[in-house]
Amino acid sequence: MDNAFDYATAFSINQGIISTGDQEKIKNAKVTIVGVGGAGGSIAIMLARTGIEHFTLVDFDTYSPSNLNRQIGCRIDTLGRLKVEVMKEDILKINPLADIKTISEKVPLSDFNKIIENADVYFSEADDLAYSTDTLIRCQAAGKMAISLMPYGMGSAIMVFPPQNKIYDPTDLMGGPKGLSYDELKEFQTNEITRMGRRWHIIDGKMRISWFKKWCRGDVGLTQLCPAVWAGASIAATEAIKFIIGKWEQARAPYIWFVSLAENKIKVQKYRRRTWLFNKAMYRAFHIKFMNIGKKLEKSTLTTLSKELDRMEAEEAEGKTPKIPFMWKHLI
Repeated sequence: MDNAFDYATAFSINQGIISTGDQEKIKNAKVTIVGVGGAGGSIAIMLARTGIEHFTLVDFDTYSPSNLNRQIGCRIDTLGRLKVEVMKEDILKINPLADIKTISEKVPLSDFNKIIENADVYFSEADDLAYSTDTLIRCQAAGKMAISLMPYGMGSAIMVFPPQNKIYDPTDLMGGPKGLSYDELKEFQTNEITRMGRRWHIIDGKMRISWFKKWCRGDVGLTQLCPAVWAGASIAATEAIKFIIGKWEQARAPYIWFVSLAENKIKVQKYRRRTWLFNKAMYRAFHIKFMNIGKKLEKSTLTTLSKELDRMEAEEAEGKTPKIPFMWKHLI
């Protein structure tokens, strides 16, 4: 058997869907991915198998045993190795002619534009959500296509920001404050009460209440199952292909892909207006300085939600379906 690689033969099956000209666009496209773990690594492999030949892969992390459940490059023989180096090897095993640049350190935000200068598509998949959010805004300002997959449990959300006149702040799209600095974003996104408001981690993502409580406190990371991560990655990769070949309708911001595999739902819609307004109002209320009203309200809300979560955890421990809190069901 001849194992010599031939690009046209390797991707000939694609031409039942796309033309030779489309495949050439895919071959020549340049993709930058920051974060090549669960989401970014799966996206990279899918794009390589579609025919992308030019990659810039950025990740300072190495594989650990907890990555085995979902990260496509994590295997017993790759534990402890840099993710970017393993992903480079895996892509070259698919297409030995691929041009792959790896960066095994965290790129400072001040230098970010250098790594997207020649990119056609950027994927923001860093674990640092504040960093990812900031880079998505910078990418839009530079007129680049930006995509972000955010997996959570059995669900995920995919945001697509093609070059357009309006720049969308991802935090604002989800009801948070816009225009925050990196440090302000970091504080907001890791704040316990902010996390407690993310009901979709339980309702759509099916996160266990006990885990959700620990995650809200910052004691554990997000929980994810492999099929859900890879399902979201397939949508994110498809959006990149749509853009590169200039075909088919994109789900572009302010519309968002929402995936809930446990609920048998995949849909494209704007973030729920009621929730968006509530989140905006509560953020402003928590920052009322007069007579320390904001801090008192925040403490009261945190206490109320904590009691609801304790109740839900007890119901879950008894094998019951936890009853959704009034605030989540009718307000958030």
